[in-house]
Amino acid sequence: MASKPDKTSGRESSKPNLGKRIIALRASLEISQLELGNRVGASAMSISRWESDNKRPPAKYLIKFGLLSTPLECWFFWGQAGLTIEDVIRVMPRSKGGRL
Repeated sequence: MASKPDKTSGRESSKPNLGKRIIALRASLEISQLELGNRVGASAMSISRWESDNKRPPAKYLIKFGLLSTPLECWFFWGQAGLTIEDVIRVMPRSKGGRL
């Protein structure tokens, strides 16, 4: 009898668990789903769906999660939104002396 394929194998296992990262962000801020929703402009129900991986947050919320995060976590969320370091550097204003 053939066994069923593991649902976490292949592409699925390489996908970051975004829900757990959102839960960890909320825990580090010591806030409720309602408060996180208020801070990013989403409902508590949306936060719940995103934390349980039932829905994927749109990029604008991933960027806001990054802004609430530590620098390391920021890049995780921004990467999930499709941003790269090069994207951010490209649009940063430069001073007249060529420095940031």
